[in-house]
Amino acid sequence: TAGALPEVIGTDEASGITVPPRNADALAEAIDLLCDNAALRARLAKNGRKRIKQLFTWEQAAKDLVEVYGQIVHAYR
Repeated sequence: TAGALPEVIGTDEASGITVPPRNADALAEAIDLLCDNAALRARLAKNGRKRIKQLFTWEQAAKDLVEVYGQIVHAYR
């Protein structure tokens, strides 16, 4: 995986499939799996939308930012 993908889709692969970086075979396998399995595509899409709506709201972003600021203030006191 690369970047923030595990944070976005989770580590249980309930809302997406991750493959190792620079692994074309694993990527091809994942694409084939998705192409051949409409139920899996639908489940991943449903779970992904639910996860995004829960974790990546403006309210949650504001809470996270306040927490970071609190940690910074605490570190410099």
